[in-house]
Amino acid sequence: VGCTIVVAVFLFVLIGCFYTPYDPNGMDGSAKNLAPGIKHLFGTDNFGRDILSRVMEGSRTTFFVALCTVLIGSIIGVIIGALTGYYGGWLDEVIMRVNDVITSFPSILLALIFVSVLGIGTFNIILALGIIFIPSFARVVRSEFITYRQRDFVLNAKLMGASDLRIMFLYILPNTFPVLLSSILIGFNNAVLAEAGMSFLGLGVQPPDASLGRMLSESQAYLFQAPWYALAPGCLIVLAVLGIGMVGDEI
Repeated sequence: VGCTIVVAVFLFVLIGCFYTPYDPNGMDGSAKNLAPGIKHLFGTDNFGRDILSRVMEGSRTTFFVALCTVLIGSIIGVIIGALTGYYGGWLDEVIMRVNDVITSFPSILLALIFVSVLGIGTFNIILALGIIFIPSFARVVRSEFITYRQRDFVLNAKLMGASDLRIMFLYILPNTFPVLLSSILIGFNNAVLAEAGMSFLGLGVQPPDASLGRMLSESQAYLFQAPWYALAPGCLIVLAVLGIGMVGDEI
């Protein structure tokens, strides 16, 4: 069921990369707040923009931000976790204490701090969220490296003269993939929710560009007049998070 939901959401986003029924930013003063119908399947917003087209573009933006966030967090986190877990000692103590300090703060608060320093915008929200996600990946990879660094195959590789980098990234790292993949899926879900939250607050994607969080923010003034405005982006977020979460639980 989770895979079916993920595939359906992925196809929806993929189609939006190449085709939308209308211009996502195209306004029509005569079609404001139209209910869903044949011409506009998801209805229109307060500017007369087609909500289906906006959701297709917004989902692409939201998931692109989430993907970039997870890539930044996982790549840097894997490197840090591998070094600290493999070598241990003072390097592990120093980096992990810094890691503990960062994780002691709520992630949304840290994101607000980074955005206040870097400024609002899509690129800055990717950078801010990516930095925040580094400690969680570093901790997961570190624990796996501590588990594997004294295994027989690692000791044999050392006796054969393999370099530390080769042992870390060719011998140990592949064994962490199941746990790492589950962490990536959870991280992607968290990144989707974080981007939606930041854009909802007006600190992420800026108008007229669309994102799922931005659409939810714009729709809150029209919940009773045009409830379909919030329904489409909200349902897509729920489906994406639900599907990916179900897949992650089975890994």
